[in-house]
Amino acid sequence: MEDVRHYYCPNEQCADHGIRGKGNLNVGFIYGKNNRRMLYCCTCKSRFSETKCTPFFQTKYGPETIVAILRCTSEGTGVRATARILGLSKDAVNHVILKAGEYCAKVMEKLLVDLQLTEAQMDELWSFVEKKVVKPAKEAKSGYGPPLTQKPDC
Repeated sequence: MEDVRHYYCPNEQCADHGIRGKGNLNVGFIYGKNNRRMLYCCTCKSRFSETKCTPFFQTKYGPETIVAILRCTSEGTGVRATARILGLSKDAVNHVILKAGEYCAKVMEKLLVDLQLTEAQMDELWSFVEKKVVKPAKEAKSGYGPPLTQKPDC
């Protein structure tokens, strides 16, 4: 069984929040068909799933299935094709992708803070600027186009 030293208490009011390997976590019990562990914090007396704060939290799929979904879609396979390949519903695939994206956004928000950059390299930044031919504006006739500023000679 995997050691709990790399987990931390996700309770923000806990004195040991975010501190790994302090020895304040114990395995309370195992639950679910994927045999997930319920962890217990001795400091704040709260309990939480070992998948809390991960993209695997509150999903009925195991890590192998989630990794397979993310591998397929990251290689450019569509959602429906991924669902057919793995024998899942397209809604399940969409849910996993959305959850993983939200998790990645949170991780990047924590990691990319206060960067002191002096230069940036824009490799492989491709853009396309459409070349438009500007046609001269047609003269406005009464009833068509923008209103005339002068009265027409009738």
